[in-house]
Amino acid sequence: MRAPLEEHLAGLAGERGASPHTLAAYRRDLERFAAAFLDRGRSAWEEVVPDDVALVLAALREEGLAAPSLQRMLSALRGLYRWLRSERRLEGPDPTRVARRSGLWRRLPEVLAPDDARALLDAPSEESWTGLRSRALLALLYGGGLRVSEAVGLELGDLALDGGDPDAPGLLRLRGKGRKERLVPFGGEAAARLRRWLDDGRPRLPAHPEGARRVLLSRSGRPLDRHRAWRLVADAARRAGLGHVHPHVLRHSCATHLLLGGGDLRAVQEFLGHADLGTTERYTHLEVDELQALHRLHHPRG
Repeated sequence: MRAPLEEHLAGLAGERGASPHTLAAYRRDLERFAAAFLDRGRSAWEEVVPDDVALVLAALREEGLAAPSLQRMLSALRGLYRWLRSERRLEGPDPTRVARRSGLWRRLPEVLAPDDARALLDAPSEESWTGLRSRALLALLYGGGLRVSEAVGLELGDLALDGGDPDAPGLLRLRGKGRKERLVPFGGEAAARLRRWLDDGRPRLPAHPEGARRVLLSRSGRPLDRHRAWRLVADAARRAGLGHVHPHVLRHSCATHLLLGGGDLRAVQEFLGHADLGTTERYTHLEVDELQALHRLHHPRG
């Protein structure tokens, strides 16, 4: 492995003008990979397979290497394989592709299990106006996949509920990031919880000009703010025995459960208001080899 490594570093120095400090860092990282691959019986860079990369990164992680350092090392390795490809020395697949495609260094969405989501939704009391408000908020976040800012900004004029017919679809008109509007189907039990708040909870609050058009209100009748919404979700999570849960976990859970139930990726993208399909793809299943690599890198018993 020595000769290709030296040629690659020479190219970085001559063609790209890499500094001595950068070259020294690349050398350290690549020599560390080379030693680890040799221990796994690989005598050439071309013999390395995705499983080797995943196992070596996992071992480094277990040694205590921080994520930024691992990412830097992986970047150096990718550069080497790009060079091998450009020199026509690599005919097979790039073994670093698993780490690249599975987004190992990006935080993956936190997701509740369906039973935990149900426990969270049922945690607030139905006897008080505060409980009805929390149940409506949770229904919007999980049942509609709303961002917390979308939930607290929702106005009465944005609602087209089913009017009491559980089989009739309802709609929410949302203004998401960039003030882009989208329509979200919202019916069934989630809509029933929202109607209960509108019929039995919201009328108990004092009228205030600032909250006249808003769906979710504070005790004073003003619009509920996002910071209070975070606290309401956290309180419900504690009641359900789930530890810390923030509003976006419910949005993540909504997306994941839709896809697990057979939802179309494009339809879920529209439902969530993602401009980039790649954002929605974070919730999908990985290919088997990618999933194995992800398990080794992130599971405590991987």
